[in-house]
Order: sequence, then structure tokens, then C-alpha cells
Amino acid sequence: MFKTQKSALKTAGKPLPIYYRIVSSVIRSVYYPGCTLVGHAPSFSHEKPTLYLCSHRNSAFDGYLPLKIAPHAQALASIQLLNNPIVRLFFTGIPVVRKKDKVRFRITANSFESPVDAGVMHIKNGGSLSLFPEGSSEWSYQPLPYQRGAARIIRTLLTENVEFNVIPLGLFYATPDIFASHVEVYAGEPIHILPRKEDESNRDWEKRIHLQVSQALDAVSVNCPDEATFHQAEHYAWNALQQGHSYAEAFLRYQRNPDVTPSVDIKPPACATTWRWLGFCLMFVLLPILLAAAFTASYADARNTVSFFKIVGGSLASLIWLPVLAGLALCWPYLLLSGFISAFVGYKIIQHKGSSPC
Repeated sequence: MFKTQKSALKTAGKPLPIYYRIVSSVIRSVYYPGCTLVGHAPSFSHEKPTLYLCSHRNSAFDGYLPLKIAPHAQALASIQLLNNPIVRLFFTGIPVVRKKDKVRFRITANSFESPVDAGVMHIKNGGSLSLFPEGSSEWSYQPLPYQRGAARIIRTLLTENVEFNVIPLGLFYATPDIFASHVEVYAGEPIHILPRKEDESNRDWEKRIHLQVSQALDAVSVNCPDEATFHQAEHYAWNALQQGHSYAEAFLRYQRNPDVTPSVDIKPPACATTWRWLGFCLMFVLLPILLAAAFTASYADARNTVSFFKIVGGSLASLIWLPVLAGLALCWPYLLLSGFISAFVGYKIIQHKGSSPC
């Protein structure tokens, strides 16, 4: 069952359930082992409830990355996800009901609480909230248009004199569609929302807030002028990462000043694919999981959804295959131990040698 207005009142301000904290942490650690937090994370008070505004790059699992900085934060969730009992194993949150969803799932207009009202209520009661103002993900050189819901939440909270932080987060994937890609969460500086002007209507104030948060989010996210600059920024950032620097900071540096930042030769590392194959071969003991992930990935309709299907398919296969391995370990403990050692070595090879962008 989904959250109704009544149940939302009971859960407002409550942290993300521990089950989802564990699931998100495990999947993030395994699928994105190099996920790091950079930027201005220590520059704001974690004691206040916080509204995290995040760029949306790589499907619904983008929602796991803000939990790196705010493991207790709730989020808005597409009803399309929450309507599926299997997908509900991975996601929870305040449901977002789009117009086409109302038709598709036969939802009446008042079946669910307003996402804006629920978000306001959650923050008023001391909870932190992650929002993706684009509403949908797309792997592109620029963000999708930002929706006005975040500005409406902020304006309502300020009108009610609620104290809270507003933090923009940029999500940076070295390669969004491969296992063990390097990922960074870039935390921007807190947004100090400009106060309402005298004789300014709520609508005009909300427009100003929307412009302010949009500019702040653009400043910490992928927002290149064209496709060519985007690809140059990707390779510049990857080279910087190999030298021990932050991928996200290097990407933003190139993006902001492409004319003065030295360009790089785009030469895809030919050996990366070889290293990946070697790594997967060493992970032979986990073959059913790898095959399940590869099979479900074939249903992806765009680059930004490949990892979604891989994670769902691989995770569900893990629920079956790992208990089988535990049972086999009772009969052949040393054989299984050597298999897991081999798998660990293969995993590290993929992480450090086979995760270069193509």
C-alpha cells in the first residue's frame, strides 16, 4: 500500500527506514565502490533539517548517492517504481503522481498527498529530504528543465519561518553504464535564499527562488554548452582522477572555463575491455549473478537506465545464488573459499583497471 495523507502525517520527519539504509549502502558499496563525497560537505550544520537538491543523471538509483552525505534523508519517489512489488524491495519514499501515471494506474486526483505538502510536512517535523528537480534522468551534456516543486517547498517553509538548509548536489559518473564505475557526489555551498521583497507576490517570490536554486544546481552539475565540451570535460576529469585529483572538481573546472583549460586527446584505453573480461572470468563463482545482470540490462532503453537493470537483475539473482553458495560451502569449504578469493581479485581488477570511460 502507498502512503496516504493520514499515514504521511504519522511518518513525517521520520528517517529513512533502516532496511533501505542497509540496502542502499550495500548496493552503492558493491556497484559503485569508488563513490566519494567532495565539495563543501562540512560547511553546513547537519543539526538542521536539510533539503538536498540533486542533479539526475543515471536512473532511479541516483537516489542512493545523496545517502552518502545524508543516510537518513527521505526522498520523493515515482509511483511507477512504487507500484511494482519487486522494485519496492529497493525503493521507498513519498510517491510522486504524474498526470500520465493517474491514467496508467487508475489513480484518482486525491488518492495521494501532494508531494509538495508532504515534503514541507517532512522538513517541518525535522526530517531531511532529497529532491531531483529535473523529475527524470537523462545522460546528456545539460540537465533537463527543472520543475518548480522545490521552489514551492522552499517558499512555503520560509513563509512558515522554518529553519533548514538548502544544499545543491551534483552527481558525477565516470561511466554511468558499467559495473564498478567511479562516482562522486559534489556538495555545493548552502544556498542562502533571498528574502521576499516588499509588495512581492508569492508567485513572483517563488519564481525568484526557482531561478536561484536552478543557478546553484547548474553550478555544481553537468551543464556543458555542447556535446563536444561534455566529452572533453569527461576525459579531462578522468585524467585528473588518475593523477589523484577529484573527478567532479576537474569536470567542473573544465566546464566553467573550456577555452582556457587545456584539452586532452580522446584516446579510449584499449586495455580496459581486456581487464574487465579478465576480472569477470576470475569472478566465475558468481556467474549466475553476472549473467542475470547482463540479461536484464538488455531491457534498458537508454544509457542512463543500463545500470538500473543491471542492479535490479543482479540483486535479485544474489538473493537466490548466495544462499546456494552458503549451502555448498558446507560440503566444499576450501573450494568455495578459493572461488571467493578469485572473485575478490577479479572485482578489484575491474574496479582499478577496467572502469576507464570509453
